[in-house]
Amino acid sequence: MQAPKPAVTAEAQPFIPYVEEKDYPDRLQPVLEPYRRRMGFVPNALKLYMHRPEIAETLWTLNSRIMRDPSSTLDQLLKRKLAALACAVNGCAYCTSHSCSMLKKPRGSGGEEGWDLGEEELQAIVSGRVVPKDELERVCFDYVRAASADPVNVPDDLLERLRRHLTPPQIIELACVVGFWKFYNTVHDSLHIPVESALLADTGYVDLAPVHAYR
Repeated sequence: MQAPKPAVTAEAQPFIPYVEEKDYPDRLQPVLEPYRRRMGFVPNALKLYMHRPEIAETLWTLNSRIMRDPSSTLDQLLKRKLAALACAVNGCAYCTSHSCSMLKKPRGSGGEEGWDLGEEELQAIVSGRVVPKDELERVCFDYVRAASADPVNVPDDLLERLRRHLTPPQIIELACVVGFWKFYNTVHDSLHIPVESALLADTGYVDLAPVHAYR
């Protein structure tokens, strides 16, 4: 299966300047370096968040707590897939391209995070056509689609399925995955943060997002 056509063809310039590397705040290094190692570079969004290091420190720590903390009650790969779906449903090309690139990247690629997913599986995830391995995964995907598209109208039957298949800690963790990416997507889209040139080919994944949130 071919990759989707990119939605962006050239890296743009931000409407406010990035913080230059020589000016990265010292207080952010403990949370910035793990991010840099995982990604293999410092994303454009982080270069803007560094204008407010107090906020950046909190956001990047929250990202780690939700997505990869040792205390996690949900599988990390599952949350990575759910993040890609949430970003696609929210229509954020910036975050969708980052999520999909990370999922496709080979495992152990230079110390960077990678999950070695094939193109067919990746497109199934962002389009809502993924075949879950069990009922826990199924309800997670259904909830993320519904809650990302229309949080006020998440159906009662879907919440009942959550209660049946997930523990209360898992439900809260799942909801925080949705909420965190809704926040990130809103900030990044509203500021028109440019997608990095190396990821431009992955911006087309956002066009595969499901039209219907949940049925």
